[in-house]
Amino acid sequence: MNSKWLLKLTGTALTAVLITGCAANDQDVPPPEENPPMEQPTNPDVEDDMNDIEEDENQMEDDVNDMEEDTEDQQ
Repeated sequence: MNSKWLLKLTGTALTAVLITGCAANDQDVPPPEENPPMEQPTNPDVEDDMNDIEEDENQMEDDVNDMEEDTEDQQ
């Protein structure tokens, strides 16, 4: 008779421990940001470099086209 009560009491205690242990959420959730971060102003030197790169790419394309035309004219 005592073993039945001991099993019931142990089962109840184990269930209570598992429920309270698994439901505990001790981690602090950071608050959501109200405003998204603003974009940083660009450096004018970087913009100039990007423009230079685009110009170089365009010049390279023109050079390739000129070379192709020259080879077609020679044939």
